[in-house]
Amino acid sequence: MAIAKTMVRPPPPKGPPPRGPPTKRAGGKLPFKSPPGPPKRPPPPPRGPHSGPAKRTLASSASRTNGSNALPAAKKQRQQQQPGIVPRRSKVSIRLPVVLRDVDVYEKKRQVGQGTYGSVFVAKDKQTAEIVALKRINTEQEENGFPITALREVKILKALNHPNIVNLKEIVTSKERGAFPKNVFMVFEYLEYDLTGVLETPEIRLTQDHVKSWSQQLLNGMHYMHTNKVLHRDLKASNLLVSRNGELKIADWGLARSYSSDTKRLTNKVITLWYRPPELLLGMMDYSSKIDMWSAGCIIAEMFRRKGFLRGANEATQLDLIFQTCGHPTEEDWPDIRKRCRLWKRFEPKPGETRRPNRLAQALRDKLPHPKWMTDNAVQLLVKLMELNPDKRWSAVQALDAEYFFETPIVKPADKLSMRFAVSSVHEMDCKRKYEQKLAAQKAAMQRSQGGGR
Repeated sequence: MAIAKTMVRPPPPKGPPPRGPPTKRAGGKLPFKSPPGPPKRPPPPPRGPHSGPAKRTLASSASRTNGSNALPAAKKQRQQQQPGIVPRRSKVSIRLPVVLRDVDVYEKKRQVGQGTYGSVFVAKDKQTAEIVALKRINTEQEENGFPITALREVKILKALNHPNIVNLKEIVTSKERGAFPKNVFMVFEYLEYDLTGVLETPEIRLTQDHVKSWSQQLLNGMHYMHTNKVLHRDLKASNLLVSRNGELKIADWGLARSYSSDTKRLTNKVITLWYRPPELLLGMMDYSSKIDMWSAGCIIAEMFRRKGFLRGANEATQLDLIFQTCGHPTEEDWPDIRKRCRLWKRFEPKPGETRRPNRLAQALRDKLPHPKWMTDNAVQLLVKLMELNPDKRWSAVQALDAEYFFETPIVKPADKLSMRFAVSSVHEMDCKRKYEQKLAAQKAAMQRSQGGGR
């Protein structure tokens, strides 16, 4: 999975196109620069990873190499036939092994999250005093050593480079006895909030500007990763980090993987239940980037409501909730549902049974803390992101062109958002701790009252 070679920077959704082909920096990442100027309509969908400037760069590099070093075939043959003439040898580059730092260079502070394969801690660099996030990957529990999902996460994050994707700074290890590391830690930039923590903290006052800006930032990051043929497969509010500068970044890439048009079968046991699209619940295995787009629709709807939109208890109730809200799919709207979704026959309405109508637009407007924020254009965006048929569902570049982002109030850039929150830092785990403490206090009070009654 040579991702770094195929990564291309998609045309930014706003502003003029780049002046020339991107050039790689050391480390394999592609530079990303925010376009200057006022907001404009995004350009047409980006070219694929094997076309455009990146392809020309690779081709020109190869032609320069062939032109300077390679000999014509006939000349090579003559040299090999003539005694005393030694053919020119190509140079061999040897990469030195990378020495990973020990985790002791960081001072752990507290746990702030639980990732796909380990815990997440806040830590401080003992030399620079920089605050970072340490994600621990426990290799002892794996029979085959380092988890394949963690390898994918590292490889993908080392290749991706975008303002709305969390930055992997380095890998460190912890060793006790022997030469092999007991634990491996991924070192990330630290962001003070995650979206779940923000939405579930009543003391934090949000405005329409926050919802619109974070929605656009989310779609910008998704546009970039989908252009580079990467599926996240676990987009949810708690995996979106927010900084005190108003930046939103996509995190927790433990289930991410690269894909191509040749990828036919993928596991459908991905994406947290509340954010899982109907095609996965119906057993589809040849899915595309549209699975992430459904998750984005659920997240944006959650920002308007400050709580989850479709909250099923299990796969069956989640699918039933989707059909209650979005209606039953039909073969007219989703022609290949029977062919691609092997579980559809279990949930297909029986002959004579009334099919549920689509009431998504109405459901999006129900029980909102700020009904005026949910404009007609906002409803249109969410309806298009939550199409039952993935082939009809909007892509990230289509969503970025939605009228919602061009109506008043105009989208504010991250650094213009008001981030004077009543809470300096909060994550999903903090909210869980607070909830558990509240339950424990209620239980203790109930026990005291029962004891006093005796």
